[in-house]
Order: sequence, then structure tokens, then C-alpha cells
Amino acid sequence: MRKIVCLRRLVAEPVRADHLQLCWLGHSPGRRADGLTTYSEQVVGGLTARGSSVYFHHSSTDGPETFAKVAEEILWPSLRFKTVALAHPSFRRRMGRWFESHRPQVTHCSVSFTLDDGWVARTASAAGSATVATFHLPFGQPGTGRALVMRELHRFWARRLRSYQRVIVFSEDHLDRLVKVGFVRERLIVVPNAVDTDVFAPGPGHLRQSRLPQADLVVGFAGRLDPEKGIRELLAGFRAADLGKGARLLIAGSGSLEHQVRTAASEDPRVVYLGQLRELPTRVDFWRSVDLFCLPSSAEGLSLAMLEAMACGCAVAVTPAGGLQVMAGAGLELDPLRLRDSISDQLREVAHAPERARLKGLAARSAAVRHHGLKEMLDRLLSIYQDARAQLASEGESEQ
Repeated sequence: MRKIVCLRRLVAEPVRADHLQLCWLGHSPGRRADGLTTYSEQVVGGLTARGSSVYFHHSSTDGPETFAKVAEEILWPSLRFKTVALAHPSFRRRMGRWFESHRPQVTHCSVSFTLDDGWVARTASAAGSATVATFHLPFGQPGTGRALVMRELHRFWARRLRSYQRVIVFSEDHLDRLVKVGFVRERLIVVPNAVDTDVFAPGPGHLRQSRLPQADLVVGFAGRLDPEKGIRELLAGFRAADLGKGARLLIAGSGSLEHQVRTAASEDPRVVYLGQLRELPTRVDFWRSVDLFCLPSSAEGLSLAMLEAMACGCAVAVTPAGGLQVMAGAGLELDPLRLRDSISDQLREVAHAPERARLKGLAARSAAVRHHGLKEMLDRLLSIYQDARAQLASEGESEQ
């Protein structure tokens, strides 16, 4: 009889955050389902599980739904334009009083919260709080008009970010772009976006089994349905690929092009619109039901939807602006100069060589586990908080 030896992998214990008083200014998933809300959901949930007391501030336009077990939820009246919010005139007065009464140890702002983000950092610092920001603004393909617009928006936000001790970005490329518009390099820290690779993992897709039992190729997109995401090109490329009756295009999300997506779904039974994927199990099941995630974006930071798809073992087709640089050879490249035709080419190739897509999916899963695990990201955040608090304490002692 063969002796079977089980080797148990040694895993480092996660860094604790006991009694950390954290003011988190972010985004609630109540009426939205995008990368900003997912980022807040992951970090607030992860730090709460490690023992932090999180005071969660978000816009009232997000709706009343929030994350379980937060120490306090504060809704602020505001007027939102896509990812930018204008605070109510009473915001500064009321927020200032909140800092005076609560005095959190750390204030972390998921930018943009409002156009008052710079003021928030200065007010928090005056109340003795260490200050950290995460900067989500995407950037366009170099040499395009959109890239020029994004550069000026980076310049606009760089002035407001100067009040924070630490600013988190998702890639070295993003760091370089902020430095070029005048931000101090020493305050920038690269912490890639992350996903819980234990939750987002390969498995049976019940959506596919129940609604798409005859599908031989399922292409998926989840995110904002806006022009910069390449939704028009995705719909046109899917139709032009001539994949036959067994192909399906699943689209989830909301945005300015939602009506166009609904129209496409009513005209072509192979196009299926699912609305927003607000619940975590629904998102996991979506990616498990998809063969290929197509992200034909012209402007992106580091898509959490892409990382979720990768972690579930889904092959990914993405533009250079969409995050191809983090794929480490695991992704299929979409050419932004001929986007519709490039989408068609990749879809036809996947349809004719499904084994290649399966192998790309395995490689994507491996890359997500190695480089984008949630545990490691939370460890980095807690270390950043500690450094910022130590710096604040040192500066306070030197002033005495």
C-alpha cells in the first residue's frame, strides 16, 4: 500500500487591526454596482473583519444600503455627476464637527468622494488623524484626445491630493502620470487592486446551466455601460464575428448606453442584458458562467471586474488602456485602433480554439492569486496606516 503524505501549506497570519478607529469616505453599493463601490465593499468588510471600527461615510445618492458591522454609517446629501459629487453647503460645517467629536486615528478617502476631498484631509489632520487617499481616476491610450483630457484631470486632482500623507495608486504607470503633473513621488504608493480569490474562484456556473444550457460560447461584460468602456464596439464586434446561434453575449451594469444594450438584446436573442449585479454571489456566478470577459475600454485604472473574472478562471480580452499590462501574458489583446474588428477576430479565434481560451483562463487565475490577493492588499493598507500615524506622531513631537 502506498503511503500518502499530505503537505500542509504554511500561510502567514493576517495583520490584525484591533481597535483601529477608521474614518472611511467611500461609496455604497445601494443604487450602484461599479469598481468604486466594490473597492469600498472589499476594504471596509476586510478591515472590519480584522477588528477595525469603521465609520463609513458615503453620498446619500448611493441609497441607504451599506456594509454590515460598520461602527457608524453617515449619509451626506450631495449631487453626483458620474464619479464626481458636489457636497451640500452644510457639509464642511457638519463634517468639521464630526471630526472634533470622533477624532479617528486614520481617515481614508476613496477619491473622489466630493470636490471637498482636499479640505477633508486638512480637517482630519487638524483633528489628529492620519490621512490616506486612494486615487481611482483612469487614464486613456497615449496619444489620444481622451489621454489629454485625463492628464488635465490628473493635474486638477493632484492639487487636492497634496493634503494627504499617502496616496495609493494601482500601478507604476499611474504613479508616473501623477508625478508628471507635479505630485510628490515620495507620497505615492502602488497597491494593486485585489479580489478575494477564495470567493472568486472557478466552479459551476448556475446562470449558464439554467438560462444558457445550449450555449457553446459565452462572452461577458460587467461594468459601467458608458462609451469609454467600448460598449458600442463590443456589440458591433460580437455581431460581426458571425459566431452562430450557439454564442451568447452577457452584459451587466448600468450607464448612459443602457438603452442601446436593451435594444440590442430585444433585436438579437443571443444578447442577454442582466441589469446590475449587486449581490456578491450573483457576481461570482456570472464569471463562472462566462468563457471570455471582453473589456474594450479606452480609459481604465485597474478594473476590479477584470480581476474578478481572472480569479474565476475566465479568459480575458482587454485593450492596453484596459489593464493589459497586469495580465503578464495571460490575456488576449484588443487593438484600440481597430477595436470592433479586433473584438471580432478574438471572438472567432476563441470560438474555433476553445482549448486556448481554457488555458488563458487558467493562466489568468494563477496571475490573480499570485499578484492580486485581498489578504495581501489589506496587509499593505494596515502597514500604510501605521506609517502615516507614526509620521504624524513624529511631526507632533517635533513641534513641541
